[in-house]
Amino acid sequence: MILKKTPTLNRMAVALSLSLPFIFTAGAGAAPKADADIRLNQVGYYTGARKVAVVVNNKNTETATGWQVLRASDRRPVLSGKMGAPAQWEESGETGRQADFSALDVPGQYVLALNDKNSSESFPFKISADTYADAAKASMRAFYFQRCSYELSKEFAGKWARPAGHPDTAASFHRSSGRDTAAKASSPGGWYDAGDFGKYIVNSGISVGTLLAFYENFPAYFPDKSLNIPESGNNRPDILDEAKFNLDWMKTMQDSDGGVFFKLTTLSFPGYIMPHEDKGERFIIGKSTTSALNFAAAMAMAGRAYAPFDKAYADDCIARAKRAWDWAAKNPNVPYRNPEDVRTGEYKDDKFEDEFTWAAVELLISTKEKRFADFLKGKDIAYTAEPSWQYVHSLSALSLATANVKNILPASSIDSVRASIVRAADKWMGEMDKHLYRIPNANFVWGSNSNFANMGVAMIYAYKITKDKKYLLAAAEIADYLMGKNAVGLSFVTGIGARAAGYPHHRQTVAAQKADPEIGVIPGFLVGGPNKGQQDKQHEVTYKSTLPAKSYEDVYKSYASNEVAINWNAPAVFLFGAVDALMKSLK
Repeated sequence: MILKKTPTLNRMAVALSLSLPFIFTAGAGAAPKADADIRLNQVGYYTGARKVAVVVNNKNTETATGWQVLRASDRRPVLSGKMGAPAQWEESGETGRQADFSALDVPGQYVLALNDKNSSESFPFKISADTYADAAKASMRAFYFQRCSYELSKEFAGKWARPAGHPDTAASFHRSSGRDTAAKASSPGGWYDAGDFGKYIVNSGISVGTLLAFYENFPAYFPDKSLNIPESGNNRPDILDEAKFNLDWMKTMQDSDGGVFFKLTTLSFPGYIMPHEDKGERFIIGKSTTSALNFAAAMAMAGRAYAPFDKAYADDCIARAKRAWDWAAKNPNVPYRNPEDVRTGEYKDDKFEDEFTWAAVELLISTKEKRFADFLKGKDIAYTAEPSWQYVHSLSALSLATANVKNILPASSIDSVRASIVRAADKWMGEMDKHLYRIPNANFVWGSNSNFANMGVAMIYAYKITKDKKYLLAAAEIADYLMGKNAVGLSFVTGIGARAAGYPHHRQTVAAQKADPEIGVIPGFLVGGPNKGQQDKQHEVTYKSTLPAKSYEDVYKSYASNEVAINWNAPAVFLFGAVDALMKSLK
């Protein structure tokens, strides 16, 4: 039988196990090895959440007709049901069935077991009221491990302690900067952008912006002393301390004319070494309209966030945001291209309207100045697609949806913005019903995991706008995908889950693992995920499958599927933290 959820089920789940239709013979301590073809959230589920596993047909699992959830402590069955109907999924080339155990809401540690000929079992998982708390914390702490010009001490980094690298106190000006190439600049701090050691303003903008948006929506979630970082204990929320570490660097990249330099990197990517071992000359390179506007948006948001804690700092952020805006207004069409001698990340973007809109929205919310409202008149501000570093238009919609601008913009405009977010969420929920793994689309491109995380963030906003629980539960299901319920059968968050990504394209991790193969992996990084483009095949990466949903390899050379990046981790922080905060608040 398939148990349907009833008001009394939570109290009766254990008792119901006495009347289950089939009992497995494996006793305590006799658990079989987990079958990776049973795909579920390896971290677990919330009480009140939907709980669905995908069982992919193999020679054992295809013989199953039903399932049981076993309590891990004594292997006692607490819930059972029948397998769902088989479905083929073109994106992975699999035939699978769903096992829906949403009826189980009793907190505890469990495994999902099948009645197939091999008594197959899943990886362990938990049901609790704070299931994602550790994942949210680890994802936020990952930014600490990306700190440049900074020693990571054992007190805060544990076995991942390392010396400071790249002091960046005497960076050279590249000729593309328009500055005297014989001069030097001090630009220390900030976060390493991804698996390399570069620092990029454009990617910093969306990353800091997403974290500050999370703070605005959930200001109590990462309080002081919650992250065990060096600034913990200073009476400021730890999330703001970590974001400030990057904001302080961003400020050093603003030129005297208000423009913002594009990046600080070596001329080409370094090898797989620790930060302090990279002695290559580092350059401040280029300027662009996008770098100025991403800077302006992030600084405008910072002006709001830090005002209660350090008004002088907040005022400086606003002043810098305005100067960057003014520069962009005078230089509205300055694209960035790598000079011939530069081989690091280009972040190519020739369309600037979305950056102008985002910066104007953030400056309007922070300053209430009429000029920004005037700029936005006639602009079609809507949530049109999940945001990325190249497309930030939807960030404008998310900020306006929760901002207090009722006396500045027409209420009808804000209503329209909010409706666009809900429409996007509804569209994705319809897509979830079509896919075996219940994901909002099947567009497996570079950074697909980040796209899914950003869709989950939009679901959170849809929930906040409508108070309809279905959007929150959908956001949690997107997290299920990221933490194991996917065609790879892997948690895409490093170190989180029984079978998680462990060999990311991340230079300091690769160097540490080569020095000590037993060291493991820094937990909390969201890797890029399946990427049908497989652009790294020519660089010694062999993919086991050409199917889109399986185009992933957990090897350090796979920059196309297994790199980490600050703009990917930021929405993971938002998604995991928001689901955790909101599920806890449900009655």
